[in-house]
Amino acid sequence: MADRTSAGGRVRLAAKVILIDRTDRVLLFRGGDPTAPEAGTWWFPPGGGLEPGETAEQAACREVLEETGLRLDRLGPIALHRRAEFMYGGVALVSEEDYFVVRVDHFDISVDGWTDLEREVVVEHRWWPISELRVTDDVVYPDELLLLIDEFG
Repeated sequence: MADRTSAGGRVRLAAKVILIDRTDRVLLFRGGDPTAPEAGTWWFPPGGGLEPGETAEQAACREVLEETGLRLDRLGPIALHRRAEFMYGGVALVSEEDYFVVRVDHFDISVDGWTDLEREVVVEHRWWPISELRVTDDVVYPDELLLLIDEFG
């Protein structure tokens, strides 16, 4: 994965995709830090770190294929760039994330491409109705998810 260090910790470049199906449901995964179970879990869209030489769009397409089995060829423009700082696995991380929003037909995900880490971290996945996301008390990232759905979805 493409990463570097900064004063805030190790910097990880990442690309994420907000997948919205034709019935206004968003695919999210729920997981947490296995080294800090007391931190609980949170929901997040598919995606992950850039490999050396990859663009954000290439990484996002690869990650969606690996994590869901869905092949995407084009994503459109980056809808959001955010910087998130957090602890994971006892390490301070700075995640530089690019988000894409893509409408898709509903599909059943395949976990065949998951890494051992993904199998350890992800405890479930769900197609969330947007109406339920608006009122949930669950932790969902990015914080701007509903704004992105309203603007780009």
